[in-house]
Amino acid sequence: MALINQALHEINAKVVYFGPGLAGKSTNLKFIHGKLKPDFRGKLKVMNVQGGKMLFFDFTPPGESMVRGYRVRVHVYTISGANVDPAAWKVALKGADGIVFVADSAAERAGENRRSLEALEGLLGGYGLNLDSKPLVFQYNKSDRADAQSKEDLDRLLNDNGAPSFTAASEDGSGVLQTLLALVKAVLIDLRHSDLLAGKEEAAEPAPAAVAEAAALAPVAPAAEAAPEPSPVAPPAPEPEPAFETVDLEEVNSVALTEEPSGAEEALTLEISADVELAGSRLSVPLTVRSGGKSRSVILNLTVSLDQG
Repeated sequence: MALINQALHEINAKVVYFGPGLAGKSTNLKFIHGKLKPDFRGKLKVMNVQGGKMLFFDFTPPGESMVRGYRVRVHVYTISGANVDPAAWKVALKGADGIVFVADSAAERAGENRRSLEALEGLLGGYGLNLDSKPLVFQYNKSDRADAQSKEDLDRLLNDNGAPSFTAASEDGSGVLQTLLALVKAVLIDLRHSDLLAGKEEAAEPAPAAVAEAAALAPVAPAAEAAPEPSPVAPPAPEPEPAFETVDLEEVNSVALTEEPSGAEEALTLEISADVELAGSRLSVPLTVRSGGKSRSVILNLTVSLDQG
């Protein structure tokens, strides 16, 4: 569920890339992060989870991404690894506003694709949801390989409800941004038709939803030292800047503006100050709270458990 940050007048939405191991989920995220302008995205971060690695970052979508006067910031998650613990996926999927299912197009992986989709249905069922509850987009990755199934065959295998679907080759990036933009568009439409603002589900602190929503997903090390974190408040401009660097896609504006972002107003910020430690079911997250020139160190202790039922 998206969270409202009243201090920054911002809605934080969450999308998850799900699919069988080695289908190309992390390659998707790395390509997307590399194509986004530094002013529009945070750092790509990674943490070890049981059976794999969780990757995540946040960004501001290109174009008209306002919802009732609130700017939307999208937090993207995935977990890489061949044998990821379902408990890690359950944490990642909690509160998701949209899902990309990344399937491997190889014919020999048809069974794994189907089992992974059934696993997704089961995990969503634990939250009282199903595949129709939230925006869902299918990506048929590795479609450039000789043994790849056709889009029509993969739709028949996986896409019973006719959700948007795209062929892709995440190694060279074809189809990757189209998949993301289709999901973001669907999530924005969903937010505009929701009663989110009426309920004012507000984040407690003006911190990224990645920490405020699920501190268990906090990073232990950056996966990419790209650029400084973006300013909390985007500078005003007559025309919205394209968030993506120039690529050969109709969805992405090829004009690259060079206006410098304005300085951020002093605000309360929250950051990970050291490695996250997991001992049994106890997770310790060292945090530094800053406001203006002042700072304070705290430790957030959490108990992680897998809900039954």
